[in-house]
Amino acid sequence: MLSLPKTKWLWFSFLLALVVSSNVLIYRLDMMQPLPKEVALGTLFDFILVVPLITYFFIIRKRYSLKYLLPVVLAGYGCAWLIMPQGLLSSYSFVKYILFACEGAFLLIEFYLGFKLITKFPAIIKKFRTNLTEIPTFQHRLEQTLSYHFKSSRVLDIIASDMTMFYYSLFSWSKTSIPILQNRQIFTYYKKTSTVAFYLMLIHALVLESIGFHFLLHSWSPIFSIITLILNGYTVLVLLAQLQAIRLCPFMITNQHLYLQVGIMKQLTVSLQDIKSIHYFTGPEKQSKDEKKFIFDAVLTDFAKEKPTLEIEFNTPQEVKLMYGFKRKITKAHLRPDESQRFYDALTTKLNEGNE
Repeated sequence: MLSLPKTKWLWFSFLLALVVSSNVLIYRLDMMQPLPKEVALGTLFDFILVVPLITYFFIIRKRYSLKYLLPVVLAGYGCAWLIMPQGLLSSYSFVKYILFACEGAFLLIEFYLGFKLITKFPAIIKKFRTNLTEIPTFQHRLEQTLSYHFKSSRVLDIIASDMTMFYYSLFSWSKTSIPILQNRQIFTYYKKTSTVAFYLMLIHALVLESIGFHFLLHSWSPIFSIITLILNGYTVLVLLAQLQAIRLCPFMITNQHLYLQVGIMKQLTVSLQDIKSIHYFTGPEKQSKDEKKFIFDAVLTDFAKEKPTLEIEFNTPQEVKLMYGFKRKITKAHLRPDESQRFYDALTTKLNEGNE
């Protein structure tokens, strides 16, 4: 979804806005009153069938599994419930029970996985601690530990992403840096940027917007205002976690691997044998959309987008891990470490040692 062409985003946004606005106007315009109760069926049709179909054709098709349509359907029903007067929806209450049954089945799977997590908790903690010397960052160790005890699944990826987010946003503030070991070289990549100020500005603006928007929406729909407040609160936690992970998870070079993690949003682990070359970036500064799809951009978001200083090419396509288990293939990585020359020398030395 992150690599969707802009035209598809525009068409998706336009069609979605058309469906939502037309249904809102039907119930808000005086000239449309009184409404027959059958109009509720049309609204349900729009939000439970039309919106998921639009999402499928513009976003999900050929990219993600069909199971992602279920949250879209549930969200569509929630929007319809917020828009329609409750009296109209009562005639079609059976739709609610069907959707709740599907959601219940999904929750049972999550509860089962949660139960397995609890039963294996001592073994998970033991494995998590033994990975400390080899894989020092929380996110890498958590994913390695969970994959050791459980079969990979999207639900497990979501749980791991949320655990990582809560750890960095709420429980990592006493940390100042990761442990420095003999077989590992670390390189920060945020100290020569305005990233910290940028994220603090976003968090500050989001908090103020959440408070004002909450009171504004509360007069229209108390439930919708609470949902929006919860979503904004979750976004604040994500931004805090991203900021902390940028500070606490530098680039790392070990005897076997190169670890590139950009906050909690994306990470790349590459065997040194899979690295073709490293060289100083010579441009062009702007790549085409097709080129960007295959580049791991580790240059931080700032008030102004900076040019990368180093480019790493790989022998074969590498897999980048994104939040919630999303993945994509890349062939190059663009970096801007605080000490570019030291990073270049360290990685070049490791590559030369491997070629001897």
